[in-house]
Amino acid sequence: KITSAAAGKSRPAALPERKAIKRDEKSKWLKDPFQVDPEEKVKFVLEAHEGAWIGSEIVSSYTRLGLQKDYRRYMSTDGVNVSTTVVLVGVAQVSVARINGNMERVPYSESKVAGYEYIESRDWSQFTGEISQLAVDVAKAKTPSPGTYPVVVDPEVIGLLLHEAFGHASEGDLVEKGDSVLVGMLGKKVASDLVTIIDDGLVEGGYYVPFDDEGTEKRPVTVVERGVLKSYLHSFETAERLGGEPTGNGRAQDFNNMPIVRQTNYYMKPGDMSFEELIEDIDYGFYIKGRGATGGQVDTGMGTFTFSVGPSYIIEKGELKELVRGVTISGLILETLKTIDGVGKDFQVRTSVFGGCGKSGQMVRVGDGGPHVRVRKMTVGGAR
Repeated sequence: KITSAAAGKSRPAALPERKAIKRDEKSKWLKDPFQVDPEEKVKFVLEAHEGAWIGSEIVSSYTRLGLQKDYRRYMSTDGVNVSTTVVLVGVAQVSVARINGNMERVPYSESKVAGYEYIESRDWSQFTGEISQLAVDVAKAKTPSPGTYPVVVDPEVIGLLLHEAFGHASEGDLVEKGDSVLVGMLGKKVASDLVTIIDDGLVEGGYYVPFDDEGTEKRPVTVVERGVLKSYLHSFETAERLGGEPTGNGRAQDFNNMPIVRQTNYYMKPGDMSFEELIEDIDYGFYIKGRGATGGQVDTGMGTFTFSVGPSYIIEKGELKELVRGVTISGLILETLKTIDGVGKDFQVRTSVFGGCGKSGQMVRVGDGGPHVRVRKMTVGGAR
């Protein structure tokens, strides 16, 4: 028996019958970052940091190297004995530009499930310089006129929307507590026919989760198929109480915490449209980008969201025009998903060594993403 980790629940949940298994899984890496000389890593960060100082407009720069090696083993009395080792590395940059008294801050990071070879494979001075240049450009940009517009969102923004506003609502413990807009919605239409949403622990670009922290092998879960809600995400407990099957989503921050229902890598499947096709019939709207996004708020029970996204672009008569700053997007997640009328054929999932997803006092690594997506109606605002 195991005791519920969901707030307000104490009834034991029965362990499901499963086969005994013994496996040790490791993510792929060539060069262990913790075997690299610390002086070499310090030298790298200083050189990358130097690349951010592209001109007098840059008044502040912060460069960070992130390294992780996570090992965990799960053993149970029913014969499950599995371990996972994950190496994750990345670089973060925060650049601040000031022009004519206007100061703009742009944060961004790139991470990958890989070893130190990933750090050595890129010109990070160019990366930090690009973030600084974006900060300079943003400091010169105007803010958008608030209103409801057609928009195209990039893979980072669709990932943000799905993970925060829809993914949490699909977690079985929130459904069980009634704190989800998806309560009672299994088998019902929750999105456009073009929308298929997956939670997968092994997708390229995401975090590496071959097993959850209850010893369940992580399989791809089709949460939404062609607009219809097919499954919630489950731990042992929520599966037993809600009449589902464990989906490999019982995850814990570490051995000091009980597993609770968490996403792994949450994404939308690609479609068949090019970026040019997505924007060509938009008379006036916005291309909403995630680079430089600073966060937001969601209400999983109401299905509402508000996000401060990155510097974005006006779309006018099917073409990208000038940059705009201080962009926010807001709305109802189900309404937003139902007004998707174009899905790109590109695809990207991202994870991060610099943070993760917080819930009930626990932080776990996750990934999210998808293709470029066109939404016919979205509320767009300007922060200032």
